[in-house]
Amino acid sequence: MSVVLDRSPDALDGAVSTQYRILEGMNVSVTTSDASDVCSEADTVVDSLIGYGLQGAPRGRTQDLIDLCNDTETPTVSLDVPSGLDATTGERPGLLVESDEILTLALPKTGLREIESRLYLGDISIPRIVYDRVGIEYETPFRESYCVAVER
Repeated sequence: MSVVLDRSPDALDGAVSTQYRILEGMNVSVTTSDASDVCSEADTVVDSLIGYGLQGAPRGRTQDLIDLCNDTETPTVSLDVPSGLDATTGERPGLLVESDEILTLALPKTGLREIESRLYLGDISIPRIVYDRVGIEYETPFRESYCVAVER
């Protein structure tokens, strides 16, 4: 397994910085250099560059990595939403990772309605009371599996 960052590890903060330190402790290969070899040698590319943090069109290194994801023959899975997609509105202010599959978390995002990739929903163990408190009628689809296909 290899992880490619769109910025220096020194520029990471919050949860991303914590996750980076976990990867370091696991001796996972992390690079910020040319990712083309990493993508071409991988069995699967996992896109998790941008999620709810999308603010305008992807730029710089992030844009370059989105281009690389779209140019590779390696199957690509996006985590939660494809990078470059507004999770709520579905707007695409710039480049978008064209994922083969998407593993969205907790609930399907409204911004995924027009995306044609195969869609799966992953359980992240949000307690039912959270849905109740925000007024979402919710029946768990995770009775037999932590990941289920979303039929559209």
